[in-house]
Amino acid sequence: MISDRPELSLPHRAPFLWVHRLMERDANGTQGLCELDVKPEWEIFKGHFPNRPIFPGVIQIEAVAQACLWINMGVLKPDQTPPDVLFVSVEKYRFKKPVVPPMTLKLYGVEKQSRGSLFLWDVEVRSKEDDSLISGGSCWMQKTPR
Repeated sequence: MISDRPELSLPHRAPFLWVHRLMERDANGTQGLCELDVKPEWEIFKGHFPNRPIFPGVIQIEAVAQACLWINMGVLKPDQTPPDVLFVSVEKYRFKKPVVPPMTLKLYGVEKQSRGSLFLWDVEVRSKEDDSLISGGSCWMQKTPR
């Protein structure tokens, strides 16, 4: 594990911080792995769904976007400020099976191309328990000046 302190590198904060650990990262910050522990006591499950909790697909997409940012940024020094990064689009994203808590998700990201401030990442969400594919696709993100 590289870090279990996403708040040192990401601008996101609870309750909208969807990564827990940066596990792997290449030297260029263009591919890696983060983890997220999906916990049954989360507030989100009171409404999605009360008698059959399912982790929302849109939050899975947000989680892989945060993972890609953390992979790209690495662990910032105390005097560094994380860049503003905006989601631009999601392409060909597919959901293969539901996420039911408790579960640990492996969030993979690989940067495929960049155009100026735009970056395309291929992403996958897998179960840590059996490595089965849960969802995946491609996401465009844009770094913006502060």
